[in-house]
Amino acid sequence: MNLRRHQRFPVRLQSVVTGPTSGDSTGLTVNLSKQGCLIETASQVDPGTAVTLRINVPDEAAPIHIARAVIQWNLVGNAGVSFITVAPSEQARLDQLLERMNQDQQA
Repeated sequence: MNLRRHQRFPVRLQSVVTGPTSGDSTGLTVNLSKQGCLIETASQVDPGTAVTLRINVPDEAAPIHIARAVIQWNLVGNAGVSFITVAPSEQARLDQLLERMNQDQQA
């Protein structure tokens, strides 16, 4: 049974997580939804930590910027991230990306 409110799509997108004390950490976003993602990273960021996130999308000039996200869990190189604050313009870009992935999945 899947209790998620939003469909997650498999991806492989380079990302940068910036924490309040840890600075920038690179990672690989491996799944993505409207309200969160899973990142493979060697960095250990404690659950509950507020971070910013930049997700690099191929063929786009700038990364999608998530102004405020929260680490939900971090275990053995993976971190679950929930998006809290996303600017409307960035949300529109994220929604467009997810819509393209949905169309590709259905084709």
